[in-house]
Amino acid sequence: MIACAARTGSTMLVRTLRGHPALVMHGEVWGERMVGLDGPLARECEAGQAAFDALERARFAHPADSMRRFLDAHGAQAAGFKLKFDELVRPQWSDIRRLVEADADLRIVFLERRDLLRRYLSHQVVLHQTGVTNVPAGDTPPVVAPFEVDIGDCLRDIAETRRRMREFEAAFASHAALHVAYEDLAADPQAQCGRVFDFLGIGPAPIRVATERIVRTPPEALVLNYPELRAALRAAGETIAA
Repeated sequence: MIACAARTGSTMLVRTLRGHPALVMHGEVWGERMVGLDGPLARECEAGQAAFDALERARFAHPADSMRRFLDAHGAQAAGFKLKFDELVRPQWSDIRRLVEADADLRIVFLERRDLLRRYLSHQVVLHQTGVTNVPAGDTPPVVAPFEVDIGDCLRDIAETRRRMREFEAAFASHAALHVAYEDLAADPQAQCGRVFDFLGIGPAPIRVATERIVRTPPEALVLNYPELRAALRAAGETIAA
C-alpha cells in the first residue's frame, strides 16, 4: 500500500510501477470515487458498468471483501493500491484503516515530499486553478498563473502534513515499511522504483515514467507574496529549499 499525503507524486509512482509485469498496481480505489483499477479487475469493470458500480458500492458496505479483491494478484507476484492520509483521517474510512492496521502482511510504502512548501503550492494550484491532478507523459501541462498565498493556511498545512505522517508511521508500525521521497523519485525514477520492487520481492524491471510534472515554476516566481511567506517560514523554523 502506498500511504501518502496529496501532491506527493503518488499517481506518478502508481502508474510507473505498473510497468512491472509481476505487479498489479491499483490507484485510488479507496478514494471518494473509485479510480485507477489495474489488471483483471480493471478489465472486468471495463466490460460492464454494472460490475464497476457494484464494486464501488461494496467498498464501504463490505470493506473486507473489497480489500481481498483489491489485493488479489491474479497470478502476479504482488498487488497493491494507494490510500491517502486525507481519507485515512476521516470517519468514513475508519473500517478501512482498521483493516490495514490489522493486516501485518501488508507492506507499506510511505511516499513523502521533503519540500512541503512546494507540496502545498501544488495542492493550491489543483484546487484553485487547474483541477488537474495528473498529466500523462508526453502531454502538455496546464498553464499555472502566479498567486498570493494565505500564509497562515500554508503554515498550518505544513504542520498538519508532518503530523499525519507521524500518526500513520505509528499506526502502521507493525508493518514492513519503506520510505520513498518524491524528490528522489523525480531525480532517479528507475532507482526508486527499483527500491520498491526489491521491497516487494518481485525482482528488477525497466520502467518508463508515466506522468508529467504539472507545477514547474519555482516558489519565488509562483507566489506573489513570496518575501512575506519566506519570512514567516523562517520565523516558524522551516527550512526553505533552494
